[in-house]
Order: sequence, then structure tokens, then C-alpha cells
Amino acid sequence: MDNSSFPRLIADIGGTNARLAIETTPFKYEYIKVLACKDYSGLSQAINSYLEITGFSNLIKGAALALPSPEIGDTFFMVNSPWQSLSVKQTAAEIGLEKIIFLNDFHALALAIPFINHSSLRRIGGIGEPDTKKPIAILGPGTGLGMATLFRHPSGDYFAIPAEGGRSSFPPVNEEEVELWKFVHKRFSHVSAERFISGPGLQLIYEGLNSINKRVIDVLPSPSAIVEAGITGKDWLCKQTVDIFCRMFATVASNLAVSVNSFGGVYIGGGIIPKMIDYFVRSEFRSRFEDKGRYRPYLVQIPVYVIMQEFPAFLGASYALDIYLTKKYIP
Repeated sequence: MDNSSFPRLIADIGGTNARLAIETTPFKYEYIKVLACKDYSGLSQAINSYLEITGFSNLIKGAALALPSPEIGDTFFMVNSPWQSLSVKQTAAEIGLEKIIFLNDFHALALAIPFINHSSLRRIGGIGEPDTKKPIAILGPGTGLGMATLFRHPSGDYFAIPAEGGRSSFPPVNEEEVELWKFVHKRFSHVSAERFISGPGLQLIYEGLNSINKRVIDVLPSPSAIVEAGITGKDWLCKQTVDIFCRMFATVASNLAVSVNSFGGVYIGGGIIPKMIDYFVRSEFRSRFEDKGRYRPYLVQIPVYVIMQEFPAFLGASYALDIYLTKKYIP
């Protein structure tokens, strides 16, 4: 990396929180702050406030901003964010930077995979070792459900393809899931994978189970409360919710794996799974992941890793910015 391009602003923006840092030297992040998106009128306001607080308002030489949306023309449509949408040109002008790139948040997470310390990965099954010449699948539930695929070019450079697989239609695979699908379909005309595999999805599963069991909910628990009560066994419906969530997630993960032939491995990010990692490892995730009929012998080979490192997308955003500054494209 070109040391003359530091300090840099690196941001990983989710639907709920904006994670910001100053990259002072290659892959060294300081002044890390997590801001609630709802507390700011827009992304540029959050960033300018952060730069003012940290004293870097006029010192930043480049920036990489990872956002929870695909870029369509000049616009990012962030349906899970209180900001909804933003203009690339307008945001760059309001921040006051010329050397700035915008990319999808799971695009950045995918580019981070080669730089994550192996000790920060928790492996879940797979009898084979990842083939570094084959595609890598990345996905993870949080406020929404992000996905991407990572490839390595023969030159050694990495290239990521972000996807909106969370918007694909959810595929129920048994009667229990069909009943939950019916419950959600009464509320939403399109039942996407993200409707179930996300923080709000945990709540929808819980609501659906209560409805199916003819139980009245006085107060809908938060996603974190459902997970806590589920993994500790304090509430049987919360436990059932978490178990179903893990199985549904496995189906979606294996669908992505067979779609891109991810013999380079499947990597799980997002804010939900790392917080229940021990329970997740013991869940039926792996058995459902491999449940692809005649394709089972192939799924058995593919290792799955949960990313336990904090702020991993920073690494990919930094890599993307460096490639942009030196080679004039976003990998």
C-alpha cells in the first residue's frame, strides 16, 4: 500500500449501525466508533460528525464506505436503513473528498476473507480443505441478509461479486416451514429469504410459532432477547425459534454454495451468528446444509467458517481502496 495515502477513512455501514475508523497505516485501525444510524439524518452527517469528534476533518486522504445496498447508477437503495437511499455524488461532495469509493458491505466482507486471521474463524464441518482456486461464498444475517462471492485471479488479485440473494424467494423444505411461510405471506406479498434469516426474521418466526400454537403475545421480544432465551432454554418457543432459524439459514447457505460451487469454502458474517456461536455449532445447521440429495457428497466436502473477528469488513474496504488508488478499479 502507498503510505502517502494515509490517513484513510474506513466505514462499514449496516442497517442499524455505522462502524467507522481511521486507517493510520495499512490495516491498522484507530478511533473506532459505532454510531446508531437513526441518530443522524444521513450518512454524510454521521461521517462529518465522526471526523469532527476525532479531529480528522481536514486530514483524510481517501475513504472507502461499505453500504448495505447495491449501487444502481448514482444511488444506493438501503431498504433496511433509516436513511433509505443516498446519492454517491452528493454524499462525496458533502464529505468533501475526491478519493472516495462506495461499495456494498458484503462486497467489502468478501474482500476481507484472505486477510482475516485464521484464529478468528470457527470451522463448522466439512471433510475437505478449501480449494483456493475455487469460489468462496460469503453470507450473513444481521438487520438484513447479505451475500457475496469471492474469486482469486491468476494474477493474485482478489475480485468480489456482491449479491442480493437475501431478496430471493424463501424455500420452505418441510411442513413446519410451509406453515411459517403461510403466516408471513399473509403480511407480505413476497416472502424473501431475508424475511426469516435476519434479526427481524427471528421475530417473525417467533410470531408465527405463537400464532400456530394459538398463543397471544403481549410484547414482542427483541431479536437478542429471543436468542438469549432460546440458547439458554428459558423459553421453549424461543428455543424452537432459534432452532428453526439455524435450519432455515442452512438451506439458504447451501443454496448459495451450490449456486456458485463454493469449494473455496463458505464464510458466515453478520451480527447474529457469532453471538450464539456455541449453540450454532451444536445446532442442525451442518446436517441441513448437507441435505441436498444426490449432491450431498459434494456439500460434505465444503468447509463452513464463522467469522469471529470484530469489524472484519474494514479489511476488505481497505483492500478495495488500495486497488482503486493504484489500479483505478474496485475489485
